[in-house]
Amino acid sequence: MIRLAGLTGYAALLASTTAMAADYGAFSADFTFELQHDSLYDSSNPANEIDDTYATIEAALAFALSEDASLNAVLVYEPVIDATSDRTFEDHGLYVQELYYAHDFGPAQMMLGKFNPAFGMAWDEAPGLYGTDFAGDYEITEQLGASITVPFAIGASENELTFAVFNADRSILSDSLGKERGQTSLPAGGVTNTTGPESFVLSVGGSWGEMGYNVSLQNLAKGVGDVADQTGVSLGVTHTYDLGLPVSMLAEVAYFDDFGGTFNSARYSTIGLSAPVGPVTLSGVYSVRQMQGASSDELATVSAEMELMPGLTGALGYRYGDEGGDKNRTVGMLLAYEF
Repeated sequence: MIRLAGLTGYAALLASTTAMAADYGAFSADFTFELQHDSLYDSSNPANEIDDTYATIEAALAFALSEDASLNAVLVYEPVIDATSDRTFEDHGLYVQELYYAHDFGPAQMMLGKFNPAFGMAWDEAPGLYGTDFAGDYEITEQLGASITVPFAIGASENELTFAVFNADRSILSDSLGKERGQTSLPAGGVTNTTGPESFVLSVGGSWGEMGYNVSLQNLAKGVGDVADQTGVSLGVTHTYDLGLPVSMLAEVAYFDDFGGTFNSARYSTIGLSAPVGPVTLSGVYSVRQMQGASSDELATVSAEMELMPGLTGALGYRYGDEGGDKNRTVGMLLAYEF
C-alpha cells in the first residue's frame, strides 16, 4: 500500500504518482511524479474556497563513494508559494531539499550537510490523503548541520538513537529555480535561523513485534525578532491489531513551549486508523491543534484506496477542518502509479 501524503487544505483530484528507480553502479536514482488538483469546496469563509492544480516531482539521488560512504541529494519541483486564488500549474519552482554526505561506521551512521531532522512521526506516517495536515506544522526541513544515529537492540526490539544539530539553510540552495521563493536571510528571523548550529533534536525510536514507538526532544534556537527558543517533546506509538483483519493504529502527542519563537505554547494530538477491507484500504485521522490564546482547531479525515491494476492505485478522501474559526470541507481523489 502506498502511504498517501497529507495535503495542505483544499480537496483534491490528486493524480498520478509514479516512482521509478535506476541503479547504475555507484549511482542510484529514485523519482516520484505527482499530478494533483485540490479543491476546498465549502467553507464558512467563502474566501477559502480555492481550486489548485499542480505537479510535484521528487528525485532522490545517491552516489556511492565506497561501501560505507555516499553523497545524497533530494530535488523537489512543486509550488513554492501557497495558493490565494484558483490556479492551474502556477508558481512551480525547483529546489534542493537535501544535499548531504553519509557514512556508515558500523556502530553508528553519520550525516553531514543539508537534511531534514526528524522530530516525531505523525507528520510523515499519519495515513490518508490529509492525515498529516496538522502534524506537518512541526516537520523540520532544509537544515544545515550534522546528525549521528546509533542503532541498538534491547531483547527482541530494534531501536535507534539519533542526535542532530543544525541551523536553517541560508545558502543559494534555499532559493528555487523557476518561481523564486527567495533566498533565506538572517534578518528574516524564525527559529533555527541562526548564525551557527544552535538547534538540536534528540530522538529514540524502534519496534518490537507489531508495535513501534518514537520519543523526540527538540530545542530550536530563536532567530531575529523571536523572543525565546522553541522547545518541544513528542511521543508517538504505532501498533497493528489482528481483529479478523489487520488494523493499524497511530497515536502521537506533541507539546511545544514558546512555539514559533513566541511566548505561546502549543499542543498537537493525532490518532489514525487504517485497515484493508477486501481490496480497499480504509483510513481515518482525527487531530487537534491547541494554541495558547486561541480556540482549538480540529481535523477529521477519511480515505479509501485501492489497487486498480498492478502499480496503479486510486484513492478517495474527505477532509473536515475547523481552523481559526473557519469550517472547511474538502474532498479528494488520487491516482498513483508506481513502476
